[in-house]
Amino acid sequence: MKIRFLLAGWVVIASFCGCVAPPPPADQTGVSAYYVGDRARVAFEELVISLPLREAKAPYQNLHVSIAVLVNPQRKSYSTAYDVERIMRRLEVRVAAQILEMFSGKEEQSLENMERLRRRIQTEAQTVVDQALRQWEHGSDYRAEATVASLYWTDPSVGRLPQTQRGWWW
Repeated sequence: MKIRFLLAGWVVIASFCGCVAPPPPADQTGVSAYYVGDRARVAFEELVISLPLREAKAPYQNLHVSIAVLVNPQRKSYSTAYDVERIMRRLEVRVAAQILEMFSGKEEQSLENMERLRRRIQTEAQTVVDQALRQWEHGSDYRAEATVASLYWTDPSVGRLPQTQRGWWW
């Protein structure tokens, strides 16, 4: 009976240990579905920033920004993409603060500059992500890319979308 419990314990422990496989070689074709797409993604809550917009008649318009981080392994690791995902979730407030700081004291924005604005926001978010990965012992095992998932202007009557609940079971 003790042997059965010990064996069951080893099975449970072994099931929690694992490695992440590296991405397939670039020249390999016909790879399995496991290697297609990103291993993990973290979508942050929408950020709404009131700013003057040159093309608008009202003094301020709302700029809606949604940031997502895409996670992919670079090499074999004793960590998992879920570890990176948890780190990225904890960066949400830092990324938002960095983006808000970027806009503090800025002049009028323009619809003509949307691409430049998107690139600046992405660069600011990526800076925060890169800094966090440098602090982690397995950070070099992963590539985490910050991206602007959506970026659009609305009038001041449109606010932020309701927050989604995050927890253990949803």
